[in-house]
Amino acid sequence: MRAQSFPSRSRVALTLALAGLAAGSLVAVSTAPPARAEDRAAALRSAAAYGPKNSYKIGIAVYDIKRHKVYGSGSYRSTFASESVVKAMIATRLILQGRMHGSTARRAYKMITQSDDGIASAFYGSVGGDRLINWVKRHYHVPDLGSPPHRAGWWGNTHITPIGLVKFYARVKRDRKVGPWLLNAMHHAHKYGSDGTYQFFGLPSATRHAAVKQGWGIDYDDWGRSADFNTTGFVNGDRYAVAILARGPARTYGRAIGNALTQTARRLLPGGRFPDANPVIHAMSHRSGTTLGGQRINVRGTDFTGVRAFYFGSARATDVRVISAGELVLTAPAHAAGEVSVRVLTTHGISSSASKYRYVRPPTVTALAPTSGPAAGGTSVTLSGTDFTNVGSVWFGAKRATSFRVLSSTRVVAVAPAGVPGSVSVSVHTWYGNSPSAPGNQFAYTAPAGGSAAPGTSTPPGTSSPPTPARAPDQPARPAPSSAVTPG
Repeated sequence: MRAQSFPSRSRVALTLALAGLAAGSLVAVSTAPPARAEDRAAALRSAAAYGPKNSYKIGIAVYDIKRHKVYGSGSYRSTFASESVVKAMIATRLILQGRMHGSTARRAYKMITQSDDGIASAFYGSVGGDRLINWVKRHYHVPDLGSPPHRAGWWGNTHITPIGLVKFYARVKRDRKVGPWLLNAMHHAHKYGSDGTYQFFGLPSATRHAAVKQGWGIDYDDWGRSADFNTTGFVNGDRYAVAILARGPARTYGRAIGNALTQTARRLLPGGRFPDANPVIHAMSHRSGTTLGGQRINVRGTDFTGVRAFYFGSARATDVRVISAGELVLTAPAHAAGEVSVRVLTTHGISSSASKYRYVRPPTVTALAPTSGPAAGGTSVTLSGTDFTNVGSVWFGAKRATSFRVLSSTRVVAVAPAGVPGSVSVSVHTWYGNSPSAPGNQFAYTAPAGGSAAPGTSTPPGTSSPPTPARAPDQPARPAPSSAVTPG
C-alpha cells in the first residue's frame, strides 16, 4: 500500500477501473490443488514455476526456524515493493521504543490485523521514517533485507527481498520483546483490510492457522506499470517463516495476482504443510550382516516422520518401528552378498544413498586335512572353505575346538577336542552365520588299537602310531620295563 504523501487510492482506483476490477472484489479462486510434492525441493520448484508461466515474477523464501536453514526459489534474492509488509517493521520499532501500550498498542494492532494505511503513515516518521529499514537491518543483522524508498515518505516503495524478510521474521520470533506481540497480531489478521480489500490470498488460502502480514499496491516504481502483491508470515505452528513476493503487470492488480499467490502458496504447502526435510541417516548399530537377513538394527538420524519403508539395496526391511523422529528399529532383509545403499523413504522424500551396509555370506567348509584323528583330541586340522570372516568359534560336532587360528578368509587351523569314535561335522561359526553340514567337512574320530580312547590322548599330526596314554592326575608314573632278562 502507498503512503498518503504520494498518489495513492485514486491512482490505484483508476488502474483498477481500466483493468475492469475493483479492490473490494478481490476473492480467492479455487482450482484443483497440485499433486503432492515428494520433498521440499520439489515443492519449491513447483511453486516457483507457476509464476513465470503466468507472466508473474515471483520470489519465494522459507526459513526453517527449528533447523536454522533457509530455502529459496524463483527470484528469492530480488527486490519487490514491500507494500504493507513494512508495517511489521513499524510495529517492531514501536515495541523496542517502549511505546506499545494504550492507544498506540490498539492502533498498531489494527495496523497489523487490518493493514490500515492511515495508522502506518501516522507512525512512520516517529519510528525512523525512510531510515527504518536500515535500522532493522543493523539491529537484526539482516544485511540483505532490502533498501529504503527512493522518495521521502513513500513507505510502500521500501524494497525488500524474500530471503531477507524471512531472516527478519525468524529473528523477530526469537526476540522475546517483539515476537509474542507481533505474532499474536499476525495470527489475528482480518479477512478484509480497513479499505475493504480481501487479504486472505496466498498463505491463508493454502493452509490453516497461518500468522500473516500481507501487502498489495502499485508502488515498485514511479511509473505505476506493475502491481506488487505479497503474502508473508508463519505457517505450520510457526515453525516456518515464509515470504512469497510477486510482481505482475498493473492490469493484474486484484483478483488475478492474488490468485497467482494462492496457487503458488498451495504448491509450496502441499496438503497445507511445508514438507518436512528429506530424512538423513547418521548412524546404524550394525553396518554389516548376514545374507540370510534377520539382524535387528537401530538407525539414528533426522526427519524420520511419515516413514513408508526402509530399503537395503532393493530389498525392503521388515518390522520397521519408528521410535522418534530421530530413531528407527528394523530387521534387515535377506540379500545377496556385497555392499548396498540403505535408504529411508518418507512421505516427504528419501534419504541419500551415502549410507552403506555390507552383506556377507555365512561360511562354508569344503575340505579338512587331516580328515581323522584320535578320539583323545589334539589333532591340528586345517579347514578350507569360504567366508571365514569374523570367526567366533570352530566346532567338532557339539564340542568347541580347543583353539583355532584364522589364516585367511578361506583357511582356518583348529585343534580338535576330545570326542568319541565316529564321524562328526566340523563347522565354523561367524558373525554372519554357521557353515552347514556337508560331505567335505566330516571328521572321523578313531579309537586306539585294542580299546576305546582314553581322555587326553593324542596322535602327532602326520603319524599313524597309536597315542601314548597320558599320565592320570595324582598317580605316580609306572617304572619303564627293564630290557635285562631276569634269571628263572
